[in-house]
Amino acid sequence: MTSQQRPERSAEYPLECDHCRYPIPGEPEETDDGQFCSTACLEASEGDDGDEIPDPSAYKRIVTGVEPIDSLVPNGVPADSFVCLSGAAGTRRSELLTELVWRAIERGEPAVLVTATTPPAAVLERFFENGWNVLPALEDDRLRLVDCFTHRLADRDAFRDHRSEWIEFVGEAAAESIVAIEEPTDVEPILRECNAALDDLEMTETGLMTIDSLSELARGLETDHVHEFVTETRATVCKARYVPIFGGWTAGDEGASMDESVFDGVVDLRLADHLESDTRLRQLGIRKLTGARFLPQWITYEYEPVRGLLSSVVESPERTAPGAPPSREAQGVRERR
Repeated sequence: MTSQQRPERSAEYPLECDHCRYPIPGEPEETDDGQFCSTACLEASEGDDGDEIPDPSAYKRIVTGVEPIDSLVPNGVPADSFVCLSGAAGTRRSELLTELVWRAIERGEPAVLVTATTPPAAVLERFFENGWNVLPALEDDRLRLVDCFTHRLADRDAFRDHRSEWIEFVGEAAAESIVAIEEPTDVEPILRECNAALDDLEMTETGLMTIDSLSELARGLETDHVHEFVTETRATVCKARYVPIFGGWTAGDEGASMDESVFDGVVDLRLADHLESDTRLRQLGIRKLTGARFLPQWITYEYEPVRGLLSSVVESPERTAPGAPPSREAQGVRERR
């Protein structure tokens, strides 16, 4: 029994199940092959030739790779979360969504990107503008784009005819990775193609999905259908597959509405005027994140191509006198960097 004790376990539950890898709260079910928390785990272990379930921490939480978010969620974002990124224009919400996808690709994971605000080639251009080359990911079939925009154009032929040489090249290079939604005002084809893309990329317990604008989807769909889309994708993608979804939402948009209780997490992005004149700061805070510990504070961030979103330290003028302690916000940011 002592061979199963682990120093990281609490004194109350020092044993770990050899199948599910969770603590054993009572007397273990013991066999020659190990110790188990329940008969279900014992029988499952016998049925699968002794294979263990992967370490839950390996797929149930993710470190996004985006510095401001990770600094506020020290133990990782639950992978079964549908997270709303709520921010007004100018808060770099698009850059944040782009970086989330790129960091997943950097980790060697696949990603599905749903675009409702701009053509797929223009979405890919955001990566190139940051110095992030997604051509290999497109070629290796690690990135899929679900296009809910193009078929809303009044004259699609004119759009294609006026593309620059570079955008035309990007569009052709990504052609096999783009799934066009011919009826973007109907929730069913969007749901169907999103799940088909996840199946094609074998996305279970790996990767992530982003939606550039839930607000824009809401304009084309009836309000109850937007809620249907969120609840359906949350169930079939996040909860069933352990694939997180990050969806953009335009804060204060009077043309669309959403009940935020349907989300597992809400990240607020805001513009704030600093006490020093002529300075407008971008700040990020976690309003809610079910199943995760997060720091209940605002963090100031900046954006830099290649590096992405970065936490920054800003001193209040009254705190900059010699010998004066830094502001609480500055202390918090320094500790997390």
